Amino acid sequence: MVGLILAAGKGSRLSQSGQNEVCKALVEVGGVPLISYSLDNLVRLGVKSAVIVIGSHHRQIIDTLGDSYRGIKLQYVVQAQPIGLVSAILCAKETIRDDLVLQLSDEVFLQPASAEILLSAFKKADFLVGFTTSTEEKIRQNFSLDTDENDRLLHCTEKPKQVFNDRKGTGFCLFSKDCYELLKAVYDAESNQPNELCDFINFLIDNGKTGTAFPIAAEEININTPADLQYARRCVTQRG
Repeated sequence: MVGLILAAGKGSRLSQSGQNEVCKALVEVGGVPLISYSLDNLVRLGVKSAVIVIGSHHRQIIDTLGDSYRGIKLQYVVQAQPIGLVSAILCAKETIRDDLVLQLSDEVFLQPASAEILLSAFKKADFLVGFTTSTEEKIRQNFSLDTDENDRLLHCTEKPKQVFNDRKGTGFCLFSKDCYELLKAVYDAESNQPNELCDFINFLIDNGKTGTAFPIAAEEININTPADLQYARRCVTQRG
């Protein structure tokens, strides 16, 4: 199993002025770089190698992390243009030949689920999408998950206008090698399709792949603004 962390975001909304870029993956939360939380999730899962997709701040990230993190061998690939999450995922297509743990570098999970239970659920499906219970407002800002009574995924919707449950999708996903190979085979660079994570998930469902919705943590904090960052810092400090 290989980790894939997407860290090419420019972080312009995190600057106080809203005009300057910051290296979002390296902002401090709880005394460590934000990306450390994604890497620590991989450590808990027993992942031994990871690919980090980087962008305009690539030198800062490489200089900070180096070639390893707590026993995980790190590789880096550059996303030249930020044209969608699927394009970022496929930046690593030449280096990944195994089941995939996808993560965003700007998510912090509070009280994350047991690695053993997570991996056990993944063994019964082709792919797994992590979710947290949340408010309708926050789900509208992210994506919703529709499932059957057994948590099998039926559909997901990016920034839904209507919300039918309290499940908010996250960027934490596990994909079998077959799912990733299928994405590589069908992606159209000219049309940039599939484009976002929901496009890929729905494509897999439509093509008979079995997906499971999994409660990944008590809460997920997606850090985009200074207010998000302050909240994450406060939560991490309070929970020790």
